[in-house]
Amino acid sequence: MDFLFSSTKLYLFIFTNTNATLIRLMKIFFILLFGLIIGCFHAKAQVIPNYNPYSTMTPTELEAYRQSIWNTLPAAVGWVNDFEGLFSNKEEDSLERKINHLEKVTSIEIAIVTVDSNMVEGEEFNRLTDRLLKEWGIGKKSKSNGIVICISKDYRKLFISCDFGIDKYMDKDEKNKIINKYIIPYYQKDKYFTGTLNGLNAIIDEINKKKDRYN
Repeated sequence: MDFLFSSTKLYLFIFTNTNATLIRLMKIFFILLFGLIIGCFHAKAQVIPNYNPYSTMTPTELEAYRQSIWNTLPAAVGWVNDFEGLFSNKEEDSLERKINHLEKVTSIEIAIVTVDSNMVEGEEFNRLTDRLLKEWGIGKKSKSNGIVICISKDYRKLFISCDFGIDKYMDKDEKNKIINKYIIPYYQKDKYFTGTLNGLNAIIDEINKKKDRYN
């Protein structure tokens, strides 16, 4: 706040004591500065409080850190929460739009989340996905129709957690087919957005085949 206030006083001083050319240059400077500040506020990457790289923590510190994540899950921001930084803002927007459209048409909600190996032990990865489904409240409460797609590049793992209201749209075999056919082949090539998008489209296709019957 002090910086912005001081900058404003500097601008006013120059405005009243310099020629027109300098005034125009200062206007351009403050427009660019304002745009930079706004851009920072609109950055979509999720940030976890007190995040520490794995290499800086002892095993005891890492265990305590993971426990803190488990006890107080980071808040969801939108349908896509990319804690691992796998997607660009444009890619996040593309996934968000598809999920938004599906929710409006069917009321089904899908969350996509990426997590790194700091956040959870590999053995607890699936449990974390189930917990996110419950704690984030994905899906309409009266319909239990939520899906969470959880991805970890660090662990090379993927898990899709579905509430029981999804079973009529997509059973376990259909879910595994989508994972193995549309997602994993692209993840193996480090094409995480393409694999995620293909998997999301395949899930939406399965839902659309049956939505008239159940909605």
